Amino acid sequence: MRNILTFLGFSILLSSCSILDSDLQVKVDSGWLLGSEESGVLSFKGIPFAASTEGVNRWRPPQRKQPWKGIRSAQDYGDYCPQIKRDSLWFELGKTSEDCLTLNVWAPKNSSVSKLPVMVWIHGGGYLQGSGNIPRVNNPEFVKQDVVLITINYRLNVFGFFAHPSLFQKSGNEMVGNYGLLDIIAALEWIQRNIHLFNGNPNNVTVFGESAGASLISYLMVTPQSKGLFHKAISQSAAVGLAPDTHINKRVGFNISGVDIAKKFVKGMGLELDQSLDQLRQLSSDEIIEQLDPRTVFGPMIDGTLIPDHAGLLFAQGKQHDVPFLIGGNSWEASLGRQIGGGFSPKFISRLVPKKDKDILYPGLNGEELEDQVFGDLVLLSTGRYMANQMAYVDSKTYHYHFSYVASEKVNQQPGAAHSDDIAFVMKTLGVELNNVSEKDKQISNSMHNYWVQFAKTGDPNVPGQTHWTAYNQDNGSVLEIGDTIVLRNDFLNERINYHINRGADFLQSMTKQ
Repeated sequence: MRNILTFLGFSILLSSCSILDSDLQVKVDSGWLLGSEESGVLSFKGIPFAASTEGVNRWRPPQRKQPWKGIRSAQDYGDYCPQIKRDSLWFELGKTSEDCLTLNVWAPKNSSVSKLPVMVWIHGGGYLQGSGNIPRVNNPEFVKQDVVLITINYRLNVFGFFAHPSLFQKSGNEMVGNYGLLDIIAALEWIQRNIHLFNGNPNNVTVFGESAGASLISYLMVTPQSKGLFHKAISQSAAVGLAPDTHINKRVGFNISGVDIAKKFVKGMGLELDQSLDQLRQLSSDEIIEQLDPRTVFGPMIDGTLIPDHAGLLFAQGKQHDVPFLIGGNSWEASLGRQIGGGFSPKFISRLVPKKDKDILYPGLNGEELEDQVFGDLVLLSTGRYMANQMAYVDSKTYHYHFSYVASEKVNQQPGAAHSDDIAFVMKTLGVELNNVSEKDKQISNSMHNYWVQFAKTGDPNVPGQTHWTAYNQDNGSVLEIGDTIVLRNDFLNERINYHINRGADFLQSMTKQ
């Protein structure tokens, strides 16, 4: 009798939803969802792509979500992944919990096109903070050019990247350490299984992201476990490539091992190493977050399996996935260094370059202007160019850009396009970031968005009526500068960037001899 009543109740709820709009109901592999309509676009928020990571699932690869009964509301964002609430946080941090492995789907309601391209946004935040739930990256207007947009969440900081020594003994055959990256792979697997239900094409998936999100894309490009899960990649301001990556159990250059980072964290908690894993699993996520030192970076680690080697070396060996690649950075990336400071400040980074070389490469520059240029070139722009160069070892085309446009209201406030300024232009969310959006701002945003979407559709960003974007190779040095005007430049900043590439590549190669 109880089963009959349950069935009848479910049928009544389903039929009542049908009266509203049948497009808002979707049955994914874990159960029924009820979405909503926003500005003529369908949205499904807070969809679990994996089980909660609390309790026994903490520091385990993501587990499959068990089916739920009835209809699950997908009208609100899910919980944020646990993270420190810092003054530098660029969004309002909502409720956090370890049941945070969710994604959000935005899809056109009445598209005449079937099997739409899918664009998957991977957020940044230094692996320590951030979310796929924030207004800057969720916009119904984004999908009105016949694409499906997905924004995802993944575990951060100590929850996402942790190599406690006991995990190697207690995890059996499960991978250890790179849980945040495994979360992203699980999200991409969910997309393969379910995105057709939202009129998305599982065979045309583009991953795109900025900063740490872009760096995670570099790792996705080289991990065997992601092969076939995406078909194009866009990397905005990635720092992974030239700098040596952290190794899970040995020191690499200045980077201590992932195991040593975990030991340092355990010691700071005042716990004995042998018993500490079980003790840590008994603490709440809030108790652990309270003990985090913001200066300690928990991030991806070479483990020999998921990340087989330094990403930059694997690219140079042609072992990256052979997919169309779009990559670039911003003109004032040093804004990130000025925010973080210390050993990552432009002043400190600038000292890594001999004065005689700076005099040749940056004539007429001094003070903060010189420091900022050196920081941007050394830390981010040379990395992007290096990775673009290594795409010569695969068949797919690469497109290289440099974003230098400064929003009208910021022209007299900053010397260039700051780190992460590009996001709102790509996502068409300038109204979220700016108090006053000028017509010029809108024009640049529309152009940038058009390039990105067209690339996702075809692997070629060119659209009628916009500046032609020639594919990059080392011979032409072709870079599309997106500034006050959008212009294709050959051999763009070559002398400066190649100087840093050569120094960085030599250092990276030396890591293989350790």
